[in-house]
Amino acid sequence: MGNKILKFLIVLIFLGVCGFVVYQQLFSRAPKPDSALQPQGKPQTAQTAKPAQTSQETVHISFYQSKGKDDWVNEVIPEFNNGNYTVDGKKIVVEMYPVRSGDSMQAILDGKIQPTIWNPASAAWFDMINYTWKVRHGKALISSSQPLVITALVIGMWEPMAKALGYPDKELGWSDLMAITTNPQGWAAYNHPEWGAFKFGHSHPDFSNSALLSVISLVYAAAGKTSGLTMEDFSRSEVINEMHAIEQSIVHYGDSSTWLMEKFVHNGPSYLSALTLYENTVVEANTKYPDKAFPVVAIYPKEGTFWSDHPFAIPDADWVSPEQRKAAEVFREFLLAEPQQKRLMKYGYRPAIANIPLESPIDRAHGVNPEVKPMNVLETPSEDITKRIQELWHQTKKKSTVYLLIDTSGSMKGEPMKQANKGAEVFVKQMEQDDQLQVLTFGQGIFELSQFGYVRDVGEPLIEKIQGLYGEGKTPLYDAVKYALQTIEQHKAAQKEPRLYGIVVLSDGKDTSSRTTKQELLALLPRNPELAPDVTKIFTIAYGDDADVDTLKEISLYSNAMMYTGTLENIETVYVSISSYF
Repeated sequence: MGNKILKFLIVLIFLGVCGFVVYQQLFSRAPKPDSALQPQGKPQTAQTAKPAQTSQETVHISFYQSKGKDDWVNEVIPEFNNGNYTVDGKKIVVEMYPVRSGDSMQAILDGKIQPTIWNPASAAWFDMINYTWKVRHGKALISSSQPLVITALVIGMWEPMAKALGYPDKELGWSDLMAITTNPQGWAAYNHPEWGAFKFGHSHPDFSNSALLSVISLVYAAAGKTSGLTMEDFSRSEVINEMHAIEQSIVHYGDSSTWLMEKFVHNGPSYLSALTLYENTVVEANTKYPDKAFPVVAIYPKEGTFWSDHPFAIPDADWVSPEQRKAAEVFREFLLAEPQQKRLMKYGYRPAIANIPLESPIDRAHGVNPEVKPMNVLETPSEDITKRIQELWHQTKKKSTVYLLIDTSGSMKGEPMKQANKGAEVFVKQMEQDDQLQVLTFGQGIFELSQFGYVRDVGEPLIEKIQGLYGEGKTPLYDAVKYALQTIEQHKAAQKEPRLYGIVVLSDGKDTSSRTTKQELLALLPRNPELAPDVTKIFTIAYGDDADVDTLKEISLYSNAMMYTGTLENIETVYVSISSYF
């Protein structure tokens, strides 16, 4: 009898284990939400308003939208998700992922995301992705789209400076920026010697939609065209020279025009005279930052500009089911309905529906001109022309001198060191061939990994040295930063052309062995970095849980840069983001 009971229990346990295994297999195959990367490489989760609890079946659609109009999207999506919007009797749930246009395009090409809806800032990204998609798959990924919101690419300028150039009575544009940029007297030629040189800013066109359109606009202006750019235009001396002249007035680049705008309004006209941004961002600058030095006004380039329409597209891909396509169309009609379109205006955007009259804050009081209509619109160039423009920008951009500092102390042993090495290698590969670079390690001491030189000469040897780094010793953080600062100052004296100067520091702990004190180091940093266009900007990476976050943040803020939080998972993305500032 006992044996029978024992056998019964064994069979029961076996069946239970089998049931558990089957459950796990089924569960693990359940569809998982898409993921993307935010700046600094943090995992991006869908920003979804939870719909009211219901037993109704649902259909989920992923909405990858360009960062910038988050306030509006975050306002209307909860209303949609909590409303009675269905397809084939199933409730529609929208999962929203804010991501930069360039990042989302690359993530789609890499197979990292499969959006139901792709909503970049302009249709130019469709042309670029379709070019590659056709090569790989024999067809376009995006065949149709619908404008969602409207905003113009403008030159944002402090109102007194714009008035010195003739605003608002005179039409202004790229030719006026060219005139002051190339004038050795700078603002003195306009009866304002106290303003010094003209200082310009735009973000990195490989990362930022506004920056890409800015560079394309400049090429059109230099070529004297509004459409029909050809390869021959890029060999014209006036196109090359004007691009080079404007780029030499750049204070620094960056992966986000939003971050650059915040620096612009916080640091005032001594930091930047003007920058390219969208019309809605001018409205934001004048409403969100009341304590700024002066009002910011929008200059609509007389040579023509782009009107960004944030197109809504459903990819022609097999990952979008017929049911999801229908659901996406329902969501699109919701966004284009008059109540949602009217709400756009409080965030500085123009409605995509033409018959809706413009209201405040799209007015002169907030720095923009509602009477300017989408006329004299620049033609979106073909994919091959756009790539050639990007090449020209890389050739003419302001070059950089950078010291890369890597913590090789004992606490970096193992996987932290391995991943940090991979990130540093990526950073070196992102640099231009004419950039100057040195890599310092600090652990057992402070060591230069090679001769200081141009990336074209030292890049490959540095990568080889980086791959062999390991963790051992203490953390002379302050000594390393001091050494890099003083050495860069020596290089500045020998330069024959304007350059961007920077230090990138990765550290996973507090300083444990420097002769230099923290206060001595901070005393070497500029008190007013916005006044010096060639100030050495120090970008810091707090790597891991034990990093001295407060000190690293303080060092970066003193130099008008920023601190990043690095992890084993995101460190490569962090390094790519920092490279965009150079």
